[in-house]
Amino acid sequence: MSVDPAASSVTGAAVAMRQAFGQMNFGITALNQTARQQQDAVTALLGGSTDAGATGGPASDGTVTETRGRNLNIVV
Repeated sequence: MSVDPAASSVTGAAVAMRQAFGQMNFGITALNQTARQQQDAVTALLGGSTDAGATGGPASDGTVTETRGRNLNIVV
């Protein structure tokens, strides 16, 4: 039984493209999750309000407890 080299190449390319798209989707999902976690951390540090910067300080009384138990990587 003989396999057509052109069909085999097309099939191999299709499999490679499908794998590449799967890896790309995984990467995008990971980046979106990281962005959401960073936004949640910023929101928690600002006291639960994202417009706290307009007032010049935290939106709450300054006590931030929403991040307790979480790992935050804050880079300045």
